[in-house]
Amino acid sequence: MSHSVYFGGRKGGATKTTTSHLVCLGAILHKQPAAYVLTDPDRRLKEEGRPYSVLDGRDPNDLAKILGAIDAHRNGWWIIDGGGNRPAFDAEMARHVDLVILPFRDSEEDLEAVTRDLHAYPNALAWPCAWPTNDKARQVARGLFEALSLAFPRRVVTSPLFFVNSAKELLDASLDNPSTPTRNAARRAFDIVSDTFDAYAQKGDEARGRAIA
Repeated sequence: MSHSVYFGGRKGGATKTTTSHLVCLGAILHKQPAAYVLTDPDRRLKEEGRPYSVLDGRDPNDLAKILGAIDAHRNGWWIIDGGGNRPAFDAEMARHVDLVILPFRDSEEDLEAVTRDLHAYPNALAWPCAWPTNDKARQVARGLFEALSLAFPRRVVTSPLFFVNSAKELLDASLDNPSTPTRNAARRAFDIVSDTFDAYAQKGDEARGRAIA
């Protein structure tokens, strides 16, 4: 069975790209096949030394072929990086994937942006990413998290992905030997996404069951 996850949202710098790579690396570390799909035309394709597939979806025709392959192969994890400030593209991608995740950081600006996106994409989930590890900063960030969870019940991933400084190596031209902190963060990222995916699928099955009844 394939699992297609789209990381989107209008806010730039919300860690969509880093988080996408983390999830792919985590899948591989869990011995799950994974492919990272780049769609942002302003980014360069970086595939050297990566243990997961890196696919170029920057051209609409190429992206259409990739989406077709997802449906045909029905295997592994397909992680699609949406880039920022492309609401029309986000809306279109939401129609083609199993799960839309909106990463957001601990700032009022991120909170405002992800709030708008949650309204725009009713089935999307928000995920606190690059979350602070300092106790005082985490206490402040918790207020943002709780406010969003209250406004959008069951649509905020409850396990944050904490900031790891070394994770920036995922965006280097080559990824040959990720550091231990990055590997640990990748495993955690994949675990969270996998659990979220399963819970989301179960909720969808329950909704379909109620509709049939």
